[in-house]
Amino acid sequence: MSKGPEISLRRATMRDVEPMMDLINGLAADGLMLPRSPASIVEKIRDFIVATVDDEFAGCGALAIIWTDIAEVRSIAVDPRFQKLGLGRRLAQFLIDEAEELDIARVMAFTYVTGFFEKLGFSVVEHESLPHKVFTDCLKCPKFHKCDEVAVVKELGVPTGEGLPAVALPKPGMPLRVGR
Repeated sequence: MSKGPEISLRRATMRDVEPMMDLINGLAADGLMLPRSPASIVEKIRDFIVATVDDEFAGCGALAIIWTDIAEVRSIAVDPRFQKLGLGRRLAQFLIDEAEELDIARVMAFTYVTGFFEKLGFSVVEHESLPHKVFTDCLKCPKFHKCDEVAVVKELGVPTGEGLPAVALPKPGMPLRVGR
């Protein structure tokens, strides 16, 4: 009886930066996702997980915490040689589960592959319904004024507000509260 490939997920390390860059930017060149700079991956290495097939790098994904109640599933990328093994779904579900463990109420993504996320229970929403994302990342994006990605959101089983501090966005010109 033939045994299938050994698939595993693990935290990314600095050794993964180059293969992640090659994969993400290769898929970006094909118009399937936005490119990432080396700095954006190195600085956020702790956000990333890696999929391996028989100990070979096969894909990656990241969970970026946007605010107390929302996180973003981003940079889900699978090497074309390893597609059709369910790696994208496994990566995304791992990140969704991680958000739930952190008591985050919902996850979002900006994507060109809406159907993939809809199969995972995400719904299409207007970009304007995600102000934390727009103010943290979108303003720096070269496609800000002509964004062609679709925003999707999934509500998680985490009750909103229960036991969580009410943390609002700081208002312009208002100092942040430090200490007690």
